[in-house]
Amino acid sequence: MDLEFHYYITYLIAVKAGFKKSAAETLAYASQYIDDNDYIFDISPETPAHYQNYISQTKDIIQPRKKLFRIYPIFHFIPGNPLQKSARRKDGKLHYLNTIPANQNANRILAEALNSHNIYQIGLAIHSFADTYAHQNFVGYYDTFNSLKGILKRSPAKIGHASATHKPDIPNLIWQDKRLCNLLATRNNKALFLQAAASIFVKLKRYNQPEVSNLEVESETKELIADLTSAIGETTTEYNFFKNTLSNLLKKGSRQQRINNYRALALKEKYGGQELAEYDSNKWLKQILEDTFQFKLFKLLKKFPLLGLGIEIITDKIKEIFSFDLSLNYQWKDKLTYQKSHWYKFQQAVKEVQARSEKIIGKSVFSKMDLAKF
Repeated sequence: MDLEFHYYITYLIAVKAGFKKSAAETLAYASQYIDDNDYIFDISPETPAHYQNYISQTKDIIQPRKKLFRIYPIFHFIPGNPLQKSARRKDGKLHYLNTIPANQNANRILAEALNSHNIYQIGLAIHSFADTYAHQNFVGYYDTFNSLKGILKRSPAKIGHASATHKPDIPNLIWQDKRLCNLLATRNNKALFLQAAASIFVKLKRYNQPEVSNLEVESETKELIADLTSAIGETTTEYNFFKNTLSNLLKKGSRQQRINNYRALALKEKYGGQELAEYDSNKWLKQILEDTFQFKLFKLLKKFPLLGLGIEIITDKIKEIFSFDLSLNYQWKDKLTYQKSHWYKFQQAVKEVQARSEKIIGKSVFSKMDLAKF
């Protein structure tokens, strides 16, 4: 899934489940920001306010840093029971790290986040839980298990759904996962995304209103799904990676229309009745970092990710070969109040959820494997 679900749809789910607008927006922003939190900041070095964050995503899918493999099975590909019916493949292969929709580990991670009553942790866990639907039957690890037939079959892009490109994340796409048995090969993303939305709504509704009746939950869930069904619109089997990527960058095409539909729903009373701002991946950072040359450059690289990826690869190689670090340093706007900011609280939540999730998944999955890269 991408920002359509993680930010816009998650916001709609949250406000309908009883969160106030400000809390719902923070939850939804945290849910999406997992995917944009792909840069290690070194802030105010050599001062008492020195801080470094953990990343929860990496834009270098083809050659991700080995030490950061921890982010995939925790934040994007939570493994479940590999014997699940939905995971049956033509070749009969099984994998302990296989992502299974709404699996036991994902449910426990979300339950622990809800028990924390920390809105940032809840957003993080909802992202991971939702991704178990979109990323099902892929593993967050280098493995030919992920490889689909076609142009990328022999490429090194064998982590997660890289060989399927963006197909698993598009809300209205129907596509074929030919690794699976014939009866399971057709992937209807819209149906899966609506299942995820319904499941998350029920959990958040009962979190906010523990005494709510089953009848009320069922009625509101049906209403939510009907509204989202209309907002997502007609399904399609047409997909072109380059055209899709260009349309996303230019904010054109059916994706932008769907986003407009989600924002229109937000204006309705049952979804908070207030305007939902368009997602800005730098919003939280702009609130706490000084607008120095370094930060201006960072925002430029975020706006043009391919340029940023190229520069990151070059600087990493220079550091590896010459031991010369070109990493940019940053400064807090206010060293006395930064710990109250959304960005700082989100980063602390990343560290807490990671530590807790490693224990949960480690006991049920990692303990059965010998994975040197983790």
